[in-house]
Amino acid sequence: MPLVKLFSRRALGIPATTLHQSLAGIWKVAATPQVMKVLCIQVTDESTTGEDVYVDIRAKAKPDRTPEVVQKACEETAALLAQHGFSAQVRAELYEPSLQYTASATTSTGERSKL
Repeated sequence: MPLVKLFSRRALGIPATTLHQSLAGIWKVAATPQVMKVLCIQVTDESTTGEDVYVDIRAKAKPDRTPEVVQKACEETAALLAQHGFSAQVRAELYEPSLQYTASATTSTGERSKL
C-alpha cells in the first residue's frame, strides 16, 4: 500500500484524487488503486532545503520494487509535481509486509461514516 504524504506551506490547488490517479500509475498500482492513499497536508512550519513540496512515501517491499524501480518512481513523482509548477523533494521508504496491520470500522448501519 503506497501511502503518499505531500507536505507544503501553501495549498497545492490540485485535488488529491487527481494526484492519486497519476501516482497509481507511477507506483504501478493502477490495477488496484484502492491500495494507495494520497494525503495533501498544508503545514505552518517546516525546515526546508528549498523545495515547494516534500513528499514522503511508504510502500510495501515487494520483489518488483527494486532500488532502480523505486528510484525511477521517485523521479517520476517529482516530475509530476514539476508539471504542476512545484519543486519537490521525494523520499520513499519500503516496509516489510509481515509487519503491517490494518483495521477499519463501519457505522451501526453497516456504512462508513461520512465525516
